Amino acid sequence: MRASDKVSKRPSWVQVIAICLLVAAVTMLATGYILSARYERADALASGDYKKLDEIKTLLDRYYVGEYEEEDLLDMLALGYMSGINDKWAYYTTAESLQSLYEDKAGSYAGIGVTVTQDADTGLLTVMEVYDESPAAEAGIQRFDKLYSVEDELVSVLGMDATVAKVRGEVGTQVRIGIQRDGEVMEFTVERRVVKKTSVYSELIDGEIGLLRVSEFTAAAAEQFDEKLDNLVDIGAKGFIIDVRNNPGGQLTTLISMLDRLMPPGEVFIERDKAGNENRLSVDEEYYDLPLIVLVNEYSYSAAEYFAAVMQEQGRAFVVGTPTTGKGEGQQTFTLSDGSAVTFSVIKYYTPNGVSIGEMGGITPDMETEISYEKLVQIGSMEYTEDPQIMAAVSHMKESLLK
Repeated sequence: MRASDKVSKRPSWVQVIAICLLVAAVTMLATGYILSARYERADALASGDYKKLDEIKTLLDRYYVGEYEEEDLLDMLALGYMSGINDKWAYYTTAESLQSLYEDKAGSYAGIGVTVTQDADTGLLTVMEVYDESPAAEAGIQRFDKLYSVEDELVSVLGMDATVAKVRGEVGTQVRIGIQRDGEVMEFTVERRVVKKTSVYSELIDGEIGLLRVSEFTAAAAEQFDEKLDNLVDIGAKGFIIDVRNNPGGQLTTLISMLDRLMPPGEVFIERDKAGNENRLSVDEEYYDLPLIVLVNEYSYSAAEYFAAVMQEQGRAFVVGTPTTGKGEGQQTFTLSDGSAVTFSVIKYYTPNGVSIGEMGGITPDMETEISYEKLVQIGSMEYTEDPQIMAAVSHMKESLLK
């Protein structure tokens, strides 16, 4: 078979669990449905290990000289509860923040033009992508800045959903954002606008290599990927370098759709819940039988990691870069009776061979290639010849094309 040939396979439906994303600019590999559940208030605080909370409240009511709001107290208790379950991806969302997230995004609500991911250790949100010509870019916010506060409220206390909800607002209004950079905290005032986002970028490099950078696995990214992949082949690409560095993940449906274009028939993904029930996902569409290299780094999360891991495991792609972090679980959000919500891990993900990226601590590239911090923050904006990891991939691709 020639390298440029498409391999045709019989069409079939890909079975996937529906994905619900709570955050506009922040996406993660999340499975399941946002469920509503009514919970009766129990006497848990007066029995067992929870009795100490009842004792604390009694002492506060008897001796505390200040005042506190019962609603704020309950929110902080819920926040602490989710922080203590040993799930670094778990968090609590207040009713007010959740309502804001569900407001009609097609209306007058807008953002600042960044993609972020949550730092599991600090609770801060790291800026992974600043969109071109966005309010954030114009204000001077940079990739790898950490969102420290929004309108003087700490991000580590707000949590991810509440932070995003506070950043969003009416078109033309302003929001004050505290940014942590190089150990210092600085404040930016940013105007909210509707920002059009592109998730897939492409170019033909070295005359015969198609370079695609996927910044996030959004719903729109699947179609963008298809179009750019086909276009690169049409203009002479004989192999692909796919860059998922600094990619925070995204939708499972998009991940499967992209793998459909790159892999032969077979299983590509396994989901397993607490009861041991499995959902096995497979691909069975047209794909390009061309050499593949995937670029990853420590900021490649979740869907980005499995994109590389599945093809590496099956011998379909060569992986270049630095080891990834290892996010191998999917989260589900449950809406509580008062309108607030809790999110925690309910699904574990595995490769076709049963490997959990979370348990193994991430992906180890076939070729580890370092990059300086100065160049790391320029990924996607500097010339490809200035990127040592892309150049290492180009060198390996040339060897593959000569075989």
